[in-house]
Amino acid sequence: MSRMVLLFTLMAVLPGAVVYGVSVYFLKGSIDSWFDVRIEHAIDGGLSLGRGAIDKLQGDLHRRGATVALELADLPPTQHYAQLSDVVERSGIREAALFDARGGVLMVVGGGIQQLGPKLPVTPLLATLRAQRQFSAVEATDGGGLMLRSVHWVTPSRPGAEPRILELLQPVPAEIAADADKVETGWSEYQSLTLARGGLKQLFFLSLTLTLLLAALIALAVAIVLADRLSAPLAQLGRGTAAVAGGDLSVQLKAHSRDEMGQLAGSFNGMTQQLREARASLIDQQSALAAANAHLQGLLENLSSGVLVFDRSLRLRSNNPLAVERLGLGEATTGELAALLAAPDHSPLAVLGAALCGQLRDRGDHWVLEHRLPGRQGERVLLLRGSRLDDAAGGGHVVVFDDITDVVQAQRDMAWAEVARRLAHEIKNPLTPIRLSAERLEHKLTDRLSADDAAVLHRATRTIVNQVDAMKDMVRDFADFARPVSAQPLVAVDLAALLDEVLGLYGDLEPMLERRIATGLPAVAGHPTQLRQVFHNVLTNAKDALEGQTQPRLSVSLQPATEGIELCVTDNGSGFPEALMTRAFEPYTTTKERGTGLGLAIVRKVVEAHGGSVEIGNIEPHGARVTITLPVGAET
Repeated sequence: MSRMVLLFTLMAVLPGAVVYGVSVYFLKGSIDSWFDVRIEHAIDGGLSLGRGAIDKLQGDLHRRGATVALELADLPPTQHYAQLSDVVERSGIREAALFDARGGVLMVVGGGIQQLGPKLPVTPLLATLRAQRQFSAVEATDGGGLMLRSVHWVTPSRPGAEPRILELLQPVPAEIAADADKVETGWSEYQSLTLARGGLKQLFFLSLTLTLLLAALIALAVAIVLADRLSAPLAQLGRGTAAVAGGDLSVQLKAHSRDEMGQLAGSFNGMTQQLREARASLIDQQSALAAANAHLQGLLENLSSGVLVFDRSLRLRSNNPLAVERLGLGEATTGELAALLAAPDHSPLAVLGAALCGQLRDRGDHWVLEHRLPGRQGERVLLLRGSRLDDAAGGGHVVVFDDITDVVQAQRDMAWAEVARRLAHEIKNPLTPIRLSAERLEHKLTDRLSADDAAVLHRATRTIVNQVDAMKDMVRDFADFARPVSAQPLVAVDLAALLDEVLGLYGDLEPMLERRIATGLPAVAGHPTQLRQVFHNVLTNAKDALEGQTQPRLSVSLQPATEGIELCVTDNGSGFPEALMTRAFEPYTTTKERGTGLGLAIVRKVVEAHGGSVEIGNIEPHGARVTITLPVGAET
């Protein structure tokens, strides 16, 4: 509003200021023109002309008076009157008077004493006459005319005669007197104006200034009124806009007129109405979207598969929690997972991300990929299925994947079990006849051969028997691996007692054995025979790993754990080769010169059948660790 008031005031005052400046300029010039030098010279010339005429008349009167005074000085007093009368008649003098030395009237010619001008002042005039012997003056009469006075000191030529004073009065002609009076009056007025010129300028300047200030005040008042009338709707609109910006869409402006401001208020009200409707619609849509997202999130969280959603640029945008868990990242965020998948290194997740990008970029709308992802818990097999999203939904890709490691392992175990079963069946049948035939040949031929040949036959027979026994052990292992887990009811097994019993069979390990078996452990539900076999296999592997060590050490620990009871067996042997870490539990995987590689496979099969888990790893500086966790449960 202040700017509007200032604008209106300037619009009104600026033209007035221009008029004010022009008026002051012209007024100053006009006043100065009144006092033009030529006018002043003309007035001075007229005044000089009038004064010259009067001075000439006065000079003539003065000379005549001087002549008469000389004449009277030589005449006796009795002839003075006649002489004065003659002078009055001859020269046209109005009056002639003769006074004594003290100013007393002796005689008057040409008019009564009452018609004379002012009486001679005694003291000043007499003093002047005694000093100058004559005196002239121009005096104003009561009728407004001018009278010429010439006074002379008359010194008689006769000795002893008293001095006389001669006074001559001559009126100035009426025309000359009138003109001189006018010139004198004009000159006086001109001089008055000249003296009042500065004040006149100040008076007019002050008047114009007051007029300008009054106009400015009136303009300010009018500007305030107009600005208030114009700014009130704008201020109302500003408050409404601020309220809308603050989220209050219920604001309605009052239209005080039907002009543009009223139309603006109506448009604003229409806008807020549309905004209210749009916000209500948006709230409904957001509610529906939130419900849909909640439903979708619930579905994603309850899916048994991992879900990854990529945009058109193949950047990860969202995922479900199971995807992070399936990829072994704990509680990583979507951004962290996206960074790992897009990393430029050769980490397992970066390799997976590169494979996904290749599939999303090069394959069609639907594709399937099996990917092996290395990890600390071993290699996992992921089955990934991808699909392209519709452009109406924003485009992009969705990838659903499952961890089929257990399925693949189960299929592999079934295949190996079938192979083991057939091998056991095919090998077991001829083993007994082979052994019996070898023993029968030795029995039949020993007495018929020489001692050397008999010794050779004995060694050959022992070799056949030993190899048959070894093959029987292998067939037994095959049978154990192929045999399904017992379907008999589980019983409560005291793992501490069972472990003590098994360790008693390994007396040769006592010097290097360190036991840490907790007391008061709860029982687990299981099959004692199968669990005993698990302990045997683990301890046998550890014992074999210690061969060739100068200071062998074996540690067996049985302690309570969060998920049940944990058995940990560690040795300081050579450890597991890195190349076999991911497939150590597969059948026929071994580093021993002798062995079937079924020990750990059987261990995992039995432990998982009991609801537990088994993990392997290496320890520093060298050695291996096998950790078995079995859940605590009641017998069934």
